[in-house]
Amino acid sequence: MAHEIDITNDIASYADSRMRADGRTDAWHRLGQTIGRTMTPDEALELAQMKGWDVRKIPLVADIRDPRATAGRPAWTPVPGKHVVVRTNPITGATEPLGVVGDWFAPFQNEATVDLLYDITEQSGAHIETIAALDGGRRTFVTMRLPDHLEFTSPVDGSRDRTDLYIAVFNHHDGGGALRAIVSPVRVVCANTQRLAEARAVSTVKLRHTGEPLMRLSEVRRLLGLTFAYRDVFAADCQRLIDREVSNIEVMDVIEQVFTPQDAAVTESARERRAKTFGAVMDVYAGSPTVAPFRGTAYGAYNAVTEYLDHFAPVLRKGADAETVRALRTIGSVDVADRKARAFELLLPTN
Repeated sequence: MAHEIDITNDIASYADSRMRADGRTDAWHRLGQTIGRTMTPDEALELAQMKGWDVRKIPLVADIRDPRATAGRPAWTPVPGKHVVVRTNPITGATEPLGVVGDWFAPFQNEATVDLLYDITEQSGAHIETIAALDGGRRTFVTMRLPDHLEFTSPVDGSRDRTDLYIAVFNHHDGGGALRAIVSPVRVVCANTQRLAEARAVSTVKLRHTGEPLMRLSEVRRLLGLTFAYRDVFAADCQRLIDREVSNIEVMDVIEQVFTPQDAAVTESARERRAKTFGAVMDVYAGSPTVAPFRGTAYGAYNAVTEYLDHFAPVLRKGADAETVRALRTIGSVDVADRKARAFELLLPTN
């Protein structure tokens, strides 16, 4: 499927609570079925078809019989140091391959990643917001919204801008990446996922699939426990952005730095693409009603960058559904997160 959500027999491995009282839709809430109520860890796993996968390794074997032979039974032999990661599909009961890994790989079960979130938050009023499996079960994510939120006052019209705080855990069952846990603020007014530069606060933790899984997860729990100071740092820096007035020229300069790669090509087509991107981001800054209460401030410029990345940046994959690809890109793309962090750093006052 273009949106990458794991689907078996027309049943999607996705669930979200969508408990937003204001009726707005977050970027990642365009992906699948809505439950309409809070979910316990067990319910979330059950509703998202992510329970009881029993992710495990089995030895990788190869058929080494003479290729010239036209008959005879396969001559299976183990491939040294290689294993196939498999899961039990909860809908069909079939064993399905997810990837090939080495001896070092230790799987993290879906149950462990969901329980990790509850352990971190100590069940302090937080609840699971979204949970899904992607790419045939090779990747998963789960997000949890914390009860605390931030509010900022517009210097233009006095309106209030609310920001919720999320913790999200991303996992790879195929050996393609580390388990990653992040703390992410989300502006309710336009539902942009935002992440402060990692140099300023510990907002993400990565954990390779090695060693004893439960012991390694306790490491994530300890490190993410430190990131709750991130809330206060983020709030203070957002207020600094609000207090900083910026001209259109300054905004354009920041946009150019954020969207021009260091090894930028100098071809005419590359110049045209960058000019088109700069113009599109400036259009968001000048015309978006969600940016308007903070237009003329560094905070407004930052939110224009995040709104463009989450809702307007082009989808290059042919045949893909634009909204769902953007949603997945919003919550999982390191490049998108880095661009937002870069904008945040460039716009912060230097004194």
